[in-house]
Amino acid sequence: MTFNRPESLGRCLESLSKQTFPSVMFEVVIVDGSVVPAREVVTKLRDRLDIQHLIGPNLGIAGNRNRGASHARGACLAFMDDDCVARPDWLERIDSAFQTTPHAMIGGGVENVSPENAYAAAGQVITEAVMAYFNPPEQEPTFFPGLNFAISRQAFLELGGCDSQFQLLGGGEDRDFIDRWRHANGSLVSCPEAIVRHEHRSSLRGFVRQYFHYGRGGWLYQRLKRESGRANLPEQFKPTRSMSECLQSPLQQLAGGMRWKVRGLIWLWWFSYRCGIIWQAMIELVKSRKPNPKAEDKKIEEFPAVSDDHDHHKETR
Repeated sequence: MTFNRPESLGRCLESLSKQTFPSVMFEVVIVDGSVVPAREVVTKLRDRLDIQHLIGPNLGIAGNRNRGASHARGACLAFMDDDCVARPDWLERIDSAFQTTPHAMIGGGVENVSPENAYAAAGQVITEAVMAYFNPPEQEPTFFPGLNFAISRQAFLELGGCDSQFQLLGGGEDRDFIDRWRHANGSLVSCPEAIVRHEHRSSLRGFVRQYFHYGRGGWLYQRLKRESGRANLPEQFKPTRSMSECLQSPLQQLAGGMRWKVRGLIWLWWFSYRCGIIWQAMIELVKSRKPNPKAEDKKIEEFPAVSDDHDHHKETR
């Protein structure tokens, strides 16, 4: 999906036009919920890529992923955000992994586009720490971020796609989908060589806003997990390190001055995420106590839940 980021989308599409994987072997499905659709950006790349440009209202990450998947024509769906740039061999790596393990969900690697920016560097450290926490060595992975994963189109649709209850909330829909996938005995396979370079948030406002909304999505994810009974499912995942320990390795790779800046932003991440959890919990508590949920005069004012991770879908066939 793309939403009001034509420059980022242009860089994303440019990277797909330079793949080592033959362009006749894949299509690009763009679900465009932008206020002003990115027609000009798409037109420039049509002579190099087979593109479906789906224009419509913003249904949120989950809804737009589902829309893209329903229109795709190939056997494999490869999802990537519009603010990511794929390495030239990205699709080739994804296709190779899919041919080897066609019934598994495949997760790729993530690099930072702007390592000189403290907010972006913090976002990369957080991404690496979360993946290290949920994917310990010698255990099957249990989580991949939604900005770089692939799965059989048939399996994705049979599972019902992403849960549309997440609506415009960013964060949580990928964890929910993976939970349901694992609950259905689906396996996850890591393919760290299939790399995309991510444009992490590069400002204070963007950083706080993103993780605040991730907290909101995280609360909804936990509630849906409890209600579905998956909270009582025996977990294969057994953490071997705490999150604090997982943060140390990527932090140590940073230069001294940048490392201290990022350490401070780690605390801001923690605070923003938990504020999002609390805010979403309060919203749902107030809604549950309303005698008339449709009464607009009693409706709690919510922060706009504008998704920060907007997905652009590809599919190999």
